[in-house]
Amino acid sequence: MRALVAALLLALMSGCTLLNTPDRNLQPPDGGVDGGIGIELFCDDGLDDDDDSLSDCADPDCAEELACCERRSTTLSEDWTAGDLTLTWVFGPTTGDPWLPARPAFEGTTFVGDFESSDEPRALISSDCVSLALGGWVNTALRSTDATGCTNDAPCDRYAGVVLSVATDLAPGSKLQDELAVTLHAGGLVLVTQADVEVARTTAGIDQNTEVEIVVRPTLNAEAQPILKATVTVGSETVLESFPMSRIEDLVATGECAQIPGLHVAAQSQGDGVYVGPLTTAKQDCANPSQFQKQVATLTGASLRFAPSWRSAYVGSPALASSRNAVSDVQWDLIVEGSNDSPDLEPVTHIGYALGHARETTDEGDDWSLDGWITSDGPKVGDDPPSCVGVPGGCTDNISVREPHLLAELNEDRALRDLVLSFAREVTPDPPDIFGLQVIRPVGGPTTPAPVPTTPTLSPDDVPECISLRDPSLIPVDPEAQQGYWLFFTCVQGAGPATEIHAVRVSRALEVVQEGGGPLRRVVLTAGELGPFAAAGIRSAEPLVAFAEDGLRLRIWFLAQSAPGDWSIALAEARTHDVEMLAFELPEALPFPVNPILTNDSSLVRSECLGDDCSITGIAVTPRGDDPELLRFLLARRVNLPGGGRTDQLIPLEQVWRMP
Repeated sequence: MRALVAALLLALMSGCTLLNTPDRNLQPPDGGVDGGIGIELFCDDGLDDDDDSLSDCADPDCAEELACCERRSTTLSEDWTAGDLTLTWVFGPTTGDPWLPARPAFEGTTFVGDFESSDEPRALISSDCVSLALGGWVNTALRSTDATGCTNDAPCDRYAGVVLSVATDLAPGSKLQDELAVTLHAGGLVLVTQADVEVARTTAGIDQNTEVEIVVRPTLNAEAQPILKATVTVGSETVLESFPMSRIEDLVATGECAQIPGLHVAAQSQGDGVYVGPLTTAKQDCANPSQFQKQVATLTGASLRFAPSWRSAYVGSPALASSRNAVSDVQWDLIVEGSNDSPDLEPVTHIGYALGHARETTDEGDDWSLDGWITSDGPKVGDDPPSCVGVPGGCTDNISVREPHLLAELNEDRALRDLVLSFAREVTPDPPDIFGLQVIRPVGGPTTPAPVPTTPTLSPDDVPECISLRDPSLIPVDPEAQQGYWLFFTCVQGAGPATEIHAVRVSRALEVVQEGGGPLRRVVLTAGELGPFAAAGIRSAEPLVAFAEDGLRLRIWFLAQSAPGDWSIALAEARTHDVEMLAFELPEALPFPVNPILTNDSSLVRSECLGDDCSITGIAVTPRGDDPELLRFLLARRVNLPGGGRTDQLIPLEQVWRMP
């Protein structure tokens, strides 16, 4: 242990960290021969990370990345031959006299333009939003049939084009508000504009179709804020590349874009002789962290057969681990917090919590059932009952335990070597609700109790900035966890919502590694640097790390609230070549471009919800023991029942994990 600490401190004193000197030129294990055996870990760095002569999006390793995905799912397809365009399009401006577009055919293809009373701008605006925040495409063709009075080097008052907009209407006499527009003027000038300001130009021929494609990709700007960048191709010429188009937070996030924000697409025209051809849009259809599949078995404290004595009023904050057992079945370990008194009472009195353990095995590829769980009568950790509101004399010796996390350490066959359990525990009963963190290796199955040690692994006294430590979770610092772990936690700094997630290094012996007289600690996420979705606080990090031949990927799911009480699920991600560095430094975690990835309004959260009041309370995630490319999530949901009362549910979801 002392040798490990000395090595860590020596590296730290050298000033080398991933945050200030990332080594992006490491050779893969084979030195690059035979095309390399690693992966293209970074898909936007201009480097051939795995030395296979293919870099970034040209490398098939990057095919599932948002920056590279070419698989499309059509969201709008309009050939302008529909009998009634008003079923799909808003005829703007909507004030004033009704109007209709002309729809001539050129070379057998229908175009639209020459709008009635077209001496002022008019537009056909898509009724539904087109999701673009994860990436998308807009394709059309523009055509001018009469250049009279116009030249190819200056705008004129006859034009037609395609517009991406947050607006659903335009004022009489004004153009449609444009986040980006590609417009063909009658004389052949093609202008790309934003807010009607030119950002690029080219020319097109007269009486011929000019193909236009807009490709939209999400990315982060220099301030790590999510934006969209656009590339525009006119004919065979790329006239605009990686242009900062919009902040993702400014996109439309209602209606069809409630899950994935986007924009309205429009055909806009003024004057005669200039037209917009068939128009299609598509969204990126590769695996992404905003896509989930719901599984069949929703769990409750009752369906898990936990004894009511300790969980009758509440079950939540799940921890989940998956592995293979001795006969190669899939084993699921689930630990939850629970209480016999309602958490709703916390503003006025102390509520105690305990942890329960359930286990089930399934055949490979199967979902879990509702009736196969092995559980114990009493809590795995904590007192029974954990809370004593209204009980004479109370239970002054109880130590409340809550917010569990499970790390499954697996062998090469994905069989379970060890479970590591971390949880928040009260430091003392008096004063209550001051928590430290505990990390243990529980012995036995669900029916074997795990006592709470006398002293916490990490105490608030060890971290002066935090008055209480909550929501612990663990990742190993190497594939076998021989050098230990990073212990993530929520730092509670006052009476308001927590705004920071920290991490400390813990050895294999579950001892806190020291640095300069205190824990070796890093600030992982800060609400103020994440954006509006986290404006009212963050907590409950749920990290996963995947190790590859020449690097690692770290994803951190967490709870974020835009307003008090409105919790959602968000995601941050870090990637680095240097696996060795993880033993003493955490790579910078950058927010996913489209956050949050699940909200209280998401269809998965609202599925089978009674009334209008369902809310997210927590999440757990683990790779499946039978298929590490699949992630199993367990979403904790509170359902407020009509007429009063509540129930708590655990909803299983799945998602594809990609590396990269």
